[in-house]
Amino acid sequence: MGAAISTTQFFVHGRKHFTQTGYLKHLANYKLPVQNSPAIKVGQEGADGVDLSEKVVVVTGANSGIGKDLATYAAAKGAKLYMFCRSKERAEKSRKEIVDATLNDTIEIILVDLAEMESIRKAVQELQGKEGKVDVLVCNGGVLLNDKQTTHEGNEVTFASHLLGGSYLLSKLLIPQLHASEDPRIIFVSSGGMYITPFPDWATATSSGGATHDYDGNLAYAYAKRGQVLLAEEFAKLYPQIKTLSCHPGWTLTPAVDSAYGENKKYLEPMRTTWQGAEGIGWLMGVKGSYLVNGAFYLDRSPQRKHLGPVTSYTKNTGNEIENMMANLKKYVDC
Repeated sequence: MGAAISTTQFFVHGRKHFTQTGYLKHLANYKLPVQNSPAIKVGQEGADGVDLSEKVVVVTGANSGIGKDLATYAAAKGAKLYMFCRSKERAEKSRKEIVDATLNDTIEIILVDLAEMESIRKAVQELQGKEGKVDVLVCNGGVLLNDKQTTHEGNEVTFASHLLGGSYLLSKLLIPQLHASEDPRIIFVSSGGMYITPFPDWATATSSGGATHDYDGNLAYAYAKRGQVLLAEEFAKLYPQIKTLSCHPGWTLTPAVDSAYGENKKYLEPMRTTWQGAEGIGWLMGVKGSYLVNGAFYLDRSPQRKHLGPVTSYTKNTGNEIENMMANLKKYVDC
C-alpha cells in the first residue's frame, strides 16, 4: 500500500514541479541571474555572473545529456574541466563540440567505467597525478537498465554505477583534493524517482530483487537514487567543510530517458530541455557555498522535501538502516 501511495504522490507532485511548466514557474522566482544556454561565457551578454576560472571541475557522464550541458557550462565559465567518460569515441566528439562552443581547450578526458571499482581507482589516480585540488565534483554518470546486468566484479550495474562506485567510492577517493579547495562541493545528480522508495535492505539494493523477485530496472534506479540522497546527508556530517548536495533535473528529455522509457515518456510531458534540467545543477556548481544548505536535496536552485505526502513514513529510513548502508558501502569498496 505504501509503495502505491508513494508512486501516486510522486506522479502528482512531478506533474506540478518536474515538467517544463514547473521549471518555468520556478524560474520566475529566481533571485539571482539565469542564462538560457550553457555555452554563454563569462562577461558575455546573457551570462549569469558565475566565474569558474582557476577552478577544477570533474563531471562524470560528461559526453551526453545533463552531463554534457554541465561540462559545457563549466568550460564556458573558464574552469579546468575533466570529463569522466566510458567511451573514448563519444567523449572525444563531445570534447570537440564543447571546445568549439566555449573556446576553452583546458578540457581533459579520463576514461572510466563507473560500475567497476578498479576502473574508478585508476581514473582517480590519473586525476590525482595532474591536480592537487578539485573544487567541484559532479557525480552524474550511470545507467538505467531494463534487464539485469552484472559487472565482472559481481555488482549489479545500476547500483554500482550510480551509488557504490559512481558516487561513494569516487567521492571518498577525492576527499583530499576536495579539502584542498577553498569552497568545495560534491553534487550527486539523483532523481525525483527516489520519492517512491526508501533505501532497501542491502541484499535487495545490490541485486534489485533477489531470489524471490524479478529484476525491476526502475526500482534499481530508484534505490540507488534514494541512496545518493542519504549519502549526501551523511557526507555533510562527515565532511562539513565540503558542501555535499543531492539534486535532480526534473523530467528532462535526454538520450538515457528516451532509451529507458520509449513511448511511455509521453506521461512526463511537457518535458524539460536538457539545459532546463541542468541549469539548476549548474547553479549549484558555481554559486558561493554560503548560499547552499549542506546535505540538502535540490531542484531548480531550491532545497526540496525528501519525502512526499501523508505517508512519508514509508519512504523514510531509520538511523540504523542508514548506518548499515554506510557500513556496507565502505565494506564493499574497502576504503
